[in-house]
Amino acid sequence: MCGRTICSLVLILGLTGLAVAQDWDIEIPSVNKPPVLDGELDSIWSIASVQYIGTTIDGTATSPADCSGSWRVMWDSEYIYVIVDVNDEALFNDSGSAYLDDSVEFYFDGGNSKGAGTPLADNDRQYTFGWTATDIQGTNTNTAGVEQAQVTTPNGWRIEMRFPWLSLQGTAPAMGDLIGIDVFINDDDDGGDTREGQVATFGNDSGDWQVPSDWGTGVLVKGSSEKASGPNPANGATDVPREVVLGWVTGEFAAAHDVYFGTVRDDVGNADRANPLGVLVSQGQTPAQFDPEGLLEYGQTYYWRIDEVNGAPDNTVFDGEVWSFTTEPFAYPIAGPIVAKASSQQIASPAGRSCDGSGLNEFDEHSFEITDMWVANPGLPAWIQYTFDKEYKLYEAWVWNANSELELFMGFGAKDVVIQYSTDGENWTQLENVPQFAQGTGEETYAANNIVNFNGVTAKYVKLTINTTWGFTGITSLSEVRFYYIPVQAFGSDPADGATEVALDATLNWRPGREAASHQVYFGMDSTAVAEGTVAAETVTEHSYTPPAMDFGTVYYWKVDEVGDARTYEGDLWSFTSQEYAPIDDFESYTDNIDAQETIWHAWVDGVTTKASGSQVGYTNSPFAETSIVHGGRQSMPFAYNNATDFFFSEAERSFDPIQNWAGNGATELSLWIQGYPSVTAVEVVETSGKVNLTGAGTDIWNTSDEFTYAYKTLTGDGTLITRVVSNGTGSNTWAKGGVMIRDSIDGGAAQAMMAITGSGGNGASFQYRATADGASTAVDSTAVVAPPYWVKIERAADTLTGSVSADGKTWRQIGTTAIAMADPVLIGLAVTSHESGVDRTYQFDSIASTGAVTGAWQGAVVNSPQYNAAANLHVLVEDSAGKIATVTSATAVTEPKWTQWKIPMTDFPGVNFARVKKMAITIGDKDATTAGGTGIVFIDDIGFGHSAQ
Repeated sequence: MCGRTICSLVLILGLTGLAVAQDWDIEIPSVNKPPVLDGELDSIWSIASVQYIGTTIDGTATSPADCSGSWRVMWDSEYIYVIVDVNDEALFNDSGSAYLDDSVEFYFDGGNSKGAGTPLADNDRQYTFGWTATDIQGTNTNTAGVEQAQVTTPNGWRIEMRFPWLSLQGTAPAMGDLIGIDVFINDDDDGGDTREGQVATFGNDSGDWQVPSDWGTGVLVKGSSEKASGPNPANGATDVPREVVLGWVTGEFAAAHDVYFGTVRDDVGNADRANPLGVLVSQGQTPAQFDPEGLLEYGQTYYWRIDEVNGAPDNTVFDGEVWSFTTEPFAYPIAGPIVAKASSQQIASPAGRSCDGSGLNEFDEHSFEITDMWVANPGLPAWIQYTFDKEYKLYEAWVWNANSELELFMGFGAKDVVIQYSTDGENWTQLENVPQFAQGTGEETYAANNIVNFNGVTAKYVKLTINTTWGFTGITSLSEVRFYYIPVQAFGSDPADGATEVALDATLNWRPGREAASHQVYFGMDSTAVAEGTVAAETVTEHSYTPPAMDFGTVYYWKVDEVGDARTYEGDLWSFTSQEYAPIDDFESYTDNIDAQETIWHAWVDGVTTKASGSQVGYTNSPFAETSIVHGGRQSMPFAYNNATDFFFSEAERSFDPIQNWAGNGATELSLWIQGYPSVTAVEVVETSGKVNLTGAGTDIWNTSDEFTYAYKTLTGDGTLITRVVSNGTGSNTWAKGGVMIRDSIDGGAAQAMMAITGSGGNGASFQYRATADGASTAVDSTAVVAPPYWVKIERAADTLTGSVSADGKTWRQIGTTAIAMADPVLIGLAVTSHESGVDRTYQFDSIASTGAVTGAWQGAVVNSPQYNAAANLHVLVEDSAGKIATVTSATAVTEPKWTQWKIPMTDFPGVNFARVKKMAITIGDKDATTAGGTGIVFIDDIGFGHSAQ
């Protein structure tokens, strides 16, 4: 048992279908306390191995940027914890079925039983979490105690979940237990009810979502909260700069750290304080980082270990894991496009095959397939020429000679070779001391056995002329030629070329050229001037540069010329775009600490506090900020407005102390991100002599939110509505529904009860209900199939709602009843859904009659959103320290159903001094309104000032 210690869940790779191979059976250290469920990848998650998702299981094409992700998992005696990072370029949640929207699915197979061929047996669980959704959908789910938190990220979104063992399998876990486990990502690219992509860790066909035998296997193992974790550079990292500073996440109780560092793994693993073996480089240090002395060696693998040392009185030392990294090589293979041409080539074995990597495996071993090589036609000498994308200072070339299965008999391989090089393709110089080429092995595990030293010559063209071969046919061949260059130009720019949202105070960095003694940095907004070096250069001795003050949303260009003792190497032109906005309020700093006045409603003073408007900022109960519907980070500000009762407007304001300066660095705009809910789409309802024809589309009246057309009036207290369903219309969907309904509100997720007649071939009559807002739906179906014409009745008596049917309108048979608390007045009326999004279905009703206090004319609405906002103006007010006030208005912001950026030019606030801002207010509704408005809620995030990039 782990108690409350978080333990690693190690995945054992034993199944097919993984797109990215990983080291799945690593034991990962853990910590004593569980992660905070906030959607953030905090340091505690560094103990969990990352599992990549990369297998498309439904035949759709996906891209890493638009449909991919990774996940981590941990456990303790109460919960499994899972966090999933999703890469997604466009986020949607609008179908009502999470698996058709952007969502994450988690699968659990108790005891790793694999279902014995039975899909989703009793001990299997499937949970589906939609982006921004708070509900859980799935199959065989026991949702008691299941919790989740979400945040949006620059690349998509992240969800953090925890699942109680008692919900998953009914028993507590034990060390060594095996479970089945899998994670899917669903991708909706354009809204609607179509899922464009789906990827999973293990599943590899469209049926694997319900086949536990195709899920992965996990074993519960114990980590150690006392050990260091989260190595930086990451364990196994390559191409690490030689001046790297090592860092790590400290153990839970560590007071000090012993650092072991060296080039022999066994020495680093076996050393201790008593026997340091020359690798104990720092003992008892307090910082969680270590800077090795001097520059590390090129291309060297280093091993390191951090032992965590408890404080007094025990000073216990806990041995750490051995980590490794490999430093940058002295020379790199040319990665740019290489064009090959030859004196002759066979059709199936063209010259380009000798420089495109074909035939090489992950160990740099070449196959013996002729089609993976260049093969010339008979006749010597033969030549092959390579053209690079630019000039390089060449270090060496690795040559894989001809390597067919008959090579040892036929001798196609090059033997005596003349190599020439050129910078212009016309004037050539012969390379000296070219060795005779060794023959290929004729095996499919052939490693390069020829290395040609280029001694740092500069070339854009290299030509190999083969004068003799190892055989007698006159045919020659090369399997692969790889050129390595010495980086003498500046490379590895940071920020990366083309980066966006670069901080205004960023320091620019790069990898220096191998011969650089100093660096000339050219920087500016004119790409031509920077490229040609006509702007003033600044010479620096370190490979970093801090530019002068930058403006918001501006494209900057820079290049670095590397100055060596022998010559100067001109750099490539790089660019980046500076950040567009600086935060005014990103809503990340607010907590639920009322005593410390750190809540969101202490900063943004609302109508609940002032009693002067109908606003409420933050929720009534903790957590006060919104944690699922966010634009960036982990929180946004919920702003509920009620302009229908005591006040006809709602306002919240924030005062700034000290006074704010929003005028610097070329700032010209304010920016707010706002998401609301749509306004109701009204439809006309015509009743003639108790008859109504009602047409509805929508996916269903079911799950946690409905899509249908509703014709309704209001009911106060007890009452009934009766009608005869004359026709259930035309259409093929057997679960189309039409009938009578009592509903708490027009919102799609409202509590409701309905007595429906379904489409032909369905269950005839169905009493269905949702007992709580945004909750799951339940149904009771008639035991006998009935079809129109047939009578339906919905009845309310206090909190009891009952659905009944009748063949003649006189003798009634109860189908179902339930208790649902609804505050007066409620909505009572006729409802129709086609059960097919975008497809209309028309039901005919007659003999419509009601009892009780049913009032008002018929109203009609298309219900297709979980919630609706009443239309209202949204105003943003800014006041400066001199009392100058200006306001800007949007008529559409509160009914935007997706995150929408409102960019407001500062010139739209005439007279306001943005260098001395005192207060900001947000108002929904008009302060001079004389009639009541409506209600709703909006979410506000990432308020900033700056300038949008062009």
